[in-house]
Amino acid sequence: MSIEQDPFEQVVKDTREQIDRLSHYLSGNGYQRGDEVAEIIQDVAETIEDLNKSLVVMTRNGQDTRAREADVRGLERALQLLKDQRPLPADVEEAPAATANENPFENAMQEQLLREQDTHLDSIHHTMANLHLQAQTMGNELEDQGQLLDEMDSNMDSLGGKLARGRRQLEWIYQKNSERYNDCCIVLLIAALIVLLVLAFVA
Repeated sequence: MSIEQDPFEQVVKDTREQIDRLSHYLSGNGYQRGDEVAEIIQDVAETIEDLNKSLVVMTRNGQDTRAREADVRGLERALQLLKDQRPLPADVEEAPAATANENPFENAMQEQLLREQDTHLDSIHHTMANLHLQAQTMGNELEDQGQLLDEMDSNMDSLGGKLARGRRQLEWIYQKNSERYNDCCIVLLIAALIVLLVLAFVA
């Protein structure tokens, strides 16, 4: 029976693979960058931003996010290193463009890589959507639990008031019964005294 992986960890893993593959691609092509590469870098940056937002939600819910924060910081450093890689000068970039049609295999590989990048980004987006839904569901559950606790506090206060009133009533009943008991004892003592006096006179 397989254990379902944490959506957050899955996004981190996919993003790290995305950065590694893009770095390898740029290294093999002289760090040439086109619009597709810039778009992929932008998507990765947005994914990291979404991960940071998820960390904020998890922190508010009282979860320990130290390990996850370290993973996201590592992604940020890797992305920054990728951005810092220098592309070839414009005059050098033009040379492969002139012979691009002469190497159809390389063009096919580049297109395949871009398609794989798009697939990975779609997977990350789907996982992030699931992660957001889980965080939203967790927040709703915490809100419901808070309402239940408030209702419980209100019920406890009401019950405490009823117990206090009941205690006061019991004290009043005890006091009245105590007074009646004392009156009965006095009457019995007086009656006993009268009997003794009568017996004394008769004797």
